Amino acid sequence: MPKRAFAALFLLAALITAVLLLQQPKHVRAQQAQLQIASISVGPDQTLTYPVSPASPYVQGLPDEHTTFIPPSSSSDPYLIFGSSRLSTSINNNSTVVLQTTDLQTFSFATNLGYQPGVMGPPVGSNTCNPAYAGNFEENYAAPGSVLQDPTLPAGNLVMIYEAENYCPPGTTTPSGPVYQSTGLARSSDNGKTWPTPGAANRYPVVQPPPSLASWTGSPSLSNGTPSAYIDKSADRNTYLYAVYSTFGFPADGRWHIARAQLGQPDPLNFQKWYFGSFSQPGINGLETGPGGSCPGGYQSLGQISHLDDLGLYLLTVVCSNDTTLTGAWYWSTATSLDLQDWTPLKMIANSQYPISTCNGGPFQFDGWYPSFMSPGMPTNHLALTGRVFYLNGCQVGTRAFAARTFTITTEQQPAPQLTSVANGATYLSGGLVPGSWAQVQGAGLSNVTRIWTGFDFLNLGSALPASLSGVQVMVNKTPAAVYYISPAQINFQVPSGVSGTASVQVIVNGTASNTITAAASASSPGLFPNAVNGVNYPAAVYAISGGYVGPNGVPGYRSAGPGNNIELYATGLTSEPGGVLPATQTINGVTVTIGSVTTPATFAGQTPYVGEFQINFVVPAQFASMPAGNYPISISLNGVSSPAMIGNPPSPIVLPVAP
Repeated sequence: MPKRAFAALFLLAALITAVLLLQQPKHVRAQQAQLQIASISVGPDQTLTYPVSPASPYVQGLPDEHTTFIPPSSSSDPYLIFGSSRLSTSINNNSTVVLQTTDLQTFSFATNLGYQPGVMGPPVGSNTCNPAYAGNFEENYAAPGSVLQDPTLPAGNLVMIYEAENYCPPGTTTPSGPVYQSTGLARSSDNGKTWPTPGAANRYPVVQPPPSLASWTGSPSLSNGTPSAYIDKSADRNTYLYAVYSTFGFPADGRWHIARAQLGQPDPLNFQKWYFGSFSQPGINGLETGPGGSCPGGYQSLGQISHLDDLGLYLLTVVCSNDTTLTGAWYWSTATSLDLQDWTPLKMIANSQYPISTCNGGPFQFDGWYPSFMSPGMPTNHLALTGRVFYLNGCQVGTRAFAARTFTITTEQQPAPQLTSVANGATYLSGGLVPGSWAQVQGAGLSNVTRIWTGFDFLNLGSALPASLSGVQVMVNKTPAAVYYISPAQINFQVPSGVSGTASVQVIVNGTASNTITAAASASSPGLFPNAVNGVNYPAAVYAISGGYVGPNGVPGYRSAGPGNNIELYATGLTSEPGGVLPATQTINGVTVTIGSVTTPATFAGQTPYVGEFQINFVVPAQFASMPAGNYPISISLNGVSSPAMIGNPPSPIVLPVAP
């Protein structure tokens, strides 16, 4: 019998219920951060290869803002890089350039992927004032700080947070020395191949300093610029776009600043600046304060927020310029909430401090402008404990090089995880570990985050399943197991192939191993996935023909079973299957379903395309037409091995509601 797509959706809900999740997290979210960073260090400068000459076009000033790395969708695809640079074909205009790389060492234009070398720029060059663009916030400069997928829209809908500059105060005909810097937003619906033209409705300023550009006289320079961006789901369950930016030229606190707007709303988005403890000032010309702490001697700029998935913490990196010692260095801070902006005191990243000197009569030279952190194989703006930093080595305006360093995050000593029980993944009863099916281990200190696997965890694995999530591994008889769900108190894993007799289970968290516990393994130990409604364990089941969930009458979306109804059940542990790989569908003969005292053969049973999941179809027997309505115990059986009548923690019956 063919499997229904409806049932696949239900399975997800059933699995989430089985692991006691009320909602599937959309992003990796910290539920309990047990481990903190002890230090961050970087390695020596690494030389990169990228198109600088002699072929045309080539870049002349990469990077001039933060650089975004979008990971490949498969091992054969390259990284896609959005950066800021002039092109040799347009020397006075900075552009959004698009590069690609497979090794994070050698870069080329992504023209074979359908991208022009430059995909977005300002309407006027840096040496021109054009009356047609008088007062335009991006008249002389427009280049990206971050390019991210908008998660509220279909794939390929990118949002860019970018630096925008105007060198032409009102009434001037030639560019002046001062600059008015804004943070702008633009959208692309074709994965960044094309972007709106200046003045379009989906390309506009979102963060600007007071006073307004219209009243700016050209002195002093003003800035809400050099931005980067981060997207996150808030405690209010809304998705926000955060813009991290630098300030200068007006009374300010010398710290990095931040504003945010809710995504999923029509353009223009309503950005609010952080001001004395909340996002409460308008993004355009509003007041602002920096939420983070100070760094020694001077000025903070070029901030970037990432999520450190292995620890469940937000990580800020920022450049601190010390005016007294004429040095610059990278600093870091962590937070548990972007709603609260609860950042720890800034600490220096080891080996990142270098002299700052003048060049070209003004702008500073430093080995470390625009640091952009990434970890290979991780989503954009998500980091592991190691990775790469890409940055500018040289003058902010003038001679420069695109360079990289490795980074390493050292954590405080990891408390040893403690295991208390290991059980069947559906029944919560001890033992019942079947190769290829779901099991669960419980204890304390099992993870620093709570999450399930995502598509990024499958990158470069082919048909294999992820055996590590955020630094958490499960070993069964010293064999790595596929890991689906992690939390401080529970991990759901797939039993590896070849496990029999007694299974020994150990959890390793960021290299620190737990105690070892044992449980019985077997070739068959069926367990029906439960769906608890109003405190009663009903089976995770749907109606095969009419649709809808099997459950108590009177609850929206549910109805009780009746004679002749075709029902699909979902289970784990029915029979042994290969572990650690995506399963192959196959039919299983000899399965029966028992409801109360009535046993009926399954009309279909088999391994589904979903990991650790079996589907069992049956027809409610006609005998129930003359039997009283009620909740009847339900179980499945194969070759004399039945699923337990009692499941859960604490154990309670699993029942089928029948209403003749």
